[in-house]
Amino acid sequence: MLSIYLLPMILRPLDFIFNFKQYIFGLLAYIVMLPVFINIMQVYSMSNLHDVSWGNRPAVSGGTNMHTIHEKKQ
Repeated sequence: MLSIYLLPMILRPLDFIFNFKQYIFGLLAYIVMLPVFINIMQVYSMSNLHDVSWGNRPAVSGGTNMHTIHEKKQ
């Protein structure tokens, strides 16, 4: 991830020289916030372990009712 900040410095050296404060501020903000991002993603992934849904599939009770309706028609 550090290459996000190093690559523009190499490819556009004049832009880096003219906007040195913005580059350094962004780099420092990224480094300071990195532990926060890591912890938030861990909490988010652990809190979503209870989600066992399969999307838009019908519920089990709805599926069995459909079978009984079709059996009654036959």
